[in-house]
Amino acid sequence: RTSRYAPDLAKDALHRWISAYHWVPLLVLGLTLWVVGGWNWVLWGVFLRVTLGLHATWLVNSATHLWGQRRFLTRDDSRNNWWVAALTFGEGWHNNHHAHPTSAAHGLAWYELDINYLGIRAIESLGLAWDVKVAKLSEELEEEAA
Repeated sequence: RTSRYAPDLAKDALHRWISAYHWVPLLVLGLTLWVVGGWNWVLWGVFLRVTLGLHATWLVNSATHLWGQRRFLTRDDSRNNWWVAALTFGEGWHNNHHAHPTSAAHGLAWYELDINYLGIRAIESLGLAWDVKVAKLSEELEEEAA
């Protein structure tokens, strides 16, 4: 999938390394937290954080296929869901994402707050990201409101 939607990342050595050894930074963090603050720090800084992150991810892939509005006609049942977007910093604009999978922004309308995209913009302004693609709303692509 990476080579299809982000071929530049598939060629990048750092991204290939982190895909293969994604557990190393978490292990280093866990060991550091244990040395500095003991098991309580590890429980809060590793286990709770990872658990909440995974649950938020699964919430996006379940709730946004059940509840919300469909802006775009897609081949699936993805929907935009404001409360999932609020909990996941913008990932709940899931129908937008399915219609435009290469767009860095999922919130495409002014009222769709996408904090994750604001982070990408910040990274771009620092010169650490470039050629960031963003879909534009187009009336001919939007589904007619029923």
